[in-house]
Amino acid sequence: MKRKQKTPRSEKRNYGYGKQLLYAFSMALNALLGQQDHFGTRRTHRIRIRVFVEFCQRHGIRDARDIDLELVEAYGNYLRHRLHHAYEWADGRRDNTVAASYAHNLISTVNTCMYALRRDEKLHLSARKALGVARSNVRKTQIHADMADTKSAADRMIASGNELGAAVVLLTRAWGMRTEEAYLQDLERMMREVAATGSAAILEGTKGGRRCRSRTISAGEFQREALEFALSVRPAGSKCLLLEADSAITFYRRELGRCRRILKKCGIPSFRELRSGFAQDVYEEIVRGPSPLRGPIGDRVLDRVARQTVARLLGHGRPQVASSYIGGY
Repeated sequence: MKRKQKTPRSEKRNYGYGKQLLYAFSMALNALLGQQDHFGTRRTHRIRIRVFVEFCQRHGIRDARDIDLELVEAYGNYLRHRLHHAYEWADGRRDNTVAASYAHNLISTVNTCMYALRRDEKLHLSARKALGVARSNVRKTQIHADMADTKSAADRMIASGNELGAAVVLLTRAWGMRTEEAYLQDLERMMREVAATGSAAILEGTKGGRRCRSRTISAGEFQREALEFALSVRPAGSKCLLLEADSAITFYRRELGRCRRILKKCGIPSFRELRSGFAQDVYEEIVRGPSPLRGPIGDRVLDRVARQTVARLLGHGRPQVASSYIGGY
């Protein structure tokens, strides 16, 4: 018998990723990034791509194969309009204005999702050209993540039975970890290093595989407290905060969703804000003065050294990234 030839993906609805456009984008991201990896990245893209999916549907597009460069450029013009004015559709619905940084992120998500579907960059859109403005990554607002508020938030989490979430919050603020680093970190190894040298390296769960000893942090009183608490609440038989049968996605959904609400009630906007608090502490300790968000910059040489240290201890390769945490010149 003659075998039936498979229909190529390019000829299937939504490139073979499903009948619904939003679902297809989600499945394509899973195929590109892995179903068990990069949960935070996939979640963020899934949230942002909803704006583009609704834009497509309002233009009568329900199949990704019908998306062309003209439509993507129209989406860029739509976002450019929303930088300055609310956008009003024919049915009377109004879409509010957006910040330039968010508009850049929306276009970045479209580029990523279209690549995931098509596996080419023929529909790539330059956000800077489409929006007419560059994205500024320099922080200008004060940091709301002091130690007192962090400990208050952790106490509330403990009182509500969410000790693991409290441990993530404390590790993030004390050691400058990302959330994934906090719940994947080998706590036993860190405690051995602190006992032997007074400092410990952030090695597990690092972004982009940057497993490097250069990110070694001195353990002060707050760092030791956070590490000891995390060790006391970790699941039995585990080196980190995850159960043996847990996945990162399961932990993220079960523990960290509730944590965000408590953080906001305590005046801390996000987990990233906790890293900013850590960065500010490091900077101010080196320059022996206020961060750029709190006062004028003094010694430029010390400022440069402090920025390099902040970027390195946060797990970034470029010193310029420090400006998004502690402010610029």
